[in-house]
Amino acid sequence: MRILVVTGAFPLGSETFIREQCLELLEQGAEIDVLALRPGDGTWSERDRAAGLESMVLQADIDRPLVGRLAMAPGRFIGRFLRSPGLAMRSVSPALGWRAASGQLLEIAAAFDTLPRRYDAIHCEFGPMGRIMLPVIDAGIVEGPMSVAFYGYDITRELQKHGDDVYRELFARAAVLLPNSEYLASRLRDAGAPPDKVRLHRLGIRVDDFPLVDRRDRVGPPIALAVGRCVEKKGFEYFLRAMAMVGDRSPVRGVIIGDGPLRPSLEQLAMELGVFERVDFVGWRSHDEVSNLMREADLLVAPSVVAADGDMEGMPLVIAEAMSTGLPVLGTRHSGIPEAVRHDLNGIVVEERDPEALAEGLVQLSDHGRRLEAGNRSRGIVEEDFSFQIQGERLMKILISISERRPSSVCD
Repeated sequence: MRILVVTGAFPLGSETFIREQCLELLEQGAEIDVLALRPGDGTWSERDRAAGLESMVLQADIDRPLVGRLAMAPGRFIGRFLRSPGLAMRSVSPALGWRAASGQLLEIAAAFDTLPRRYDAIHCEFGPMGRIMLPVIDAGIVEGPMSVAFYGYDITRELQKHGDDVYRELFARAAVLLPNSEYLASRLRDAGAPPDKVRLHRLGIRVDDFPLVDRRDRVGPPIALAVGRCVEKKGFEYFLRAMAMVGDRSPVRGVIIGDGPLRPSLEQLAMELGVFERVDFVGWRSHDEVSNLMREADLLVAPSVVAADGDMEGMPLVIAEAMSTGLPVLGTRHSGIPEAVRHDLNGIVVEERDPEALAEGLVQLSDHGRRLEAGNRSRGIVEEDFSFQIQGERLMKILISISERRPSSVCD
């Protein structure tokens, strides 16, 4: 089974789930190439290198300055024309729109040593990557049936930004659409996706990387952990306000793992609220460091909100990682969060932007017995619904199921 995985920037330290999905496919016996449409940040793990993932990357840079792309276009066009006149002509055809005229298709074609590349499946990470691949397929650069994974912003913010018809052609031509939560599945159907093409596919985690922790003898103030980039949709502002509202009802302490544009303003807010001494901002941490910090924590807080530009979560993978260690979760009724955090079973779910409800949740989960009971249930949910191996097998079956379908291409 030969699969092309299409990503934006790759690798990225903030999107380890894409690398893990590539490793899932490799462990299922697939042969993969990874088409990276933008340069990544070089954050390879030892596991990535052991699997040879770095050598499987076909690097393009569609964000290269237009002047640079156009300067390289003549040489690229002539090279392609000598090998395949039809492909070269299609790669610059006005009928394929701006990506052809701007040299982006020639940029992508240059990443491949042989053309056309034929794949059993083309798996696109995020909806916009699927849209980009449509003219790539039409130009004959690659061939194969296409699956498209949706994770959050691509079916929320993208619709608000570009309108409801942004994915019309993609919905018509993709073989299967893979949202990572039931909530996103409903958003896809509402946006016009054919219901028979929409199939839930959750991201999986390596449970062994986040082992169950025995917290029965844990003493001292409970530690509430929040993990993610410091951006609006993570809702960290409301976590800080909740910490201030807890007051003397609980000795709970907070830890925020992550960097991002809002970190300075969040630290300033913590000082203004008088909780700076009770909330540690520890910045970005590696995968292993996050796992270690989770082992020291007593609960996870996921206060996600819909951002002003419409951006939303899908189902934050950090929730499954925390649950794997036996942490209860205090989350918001946002996107796919309630699908993992079952209210009063393995955590507490409150409404978005409600610091008072978050504060009450922090107080309730400060009870040692309640945390242990909820945390034990968390582990079972992860093993059933978020296992790396189970989800890898499911993804492979989905891709096999579409592999015999002919691609929608002008080459047909």
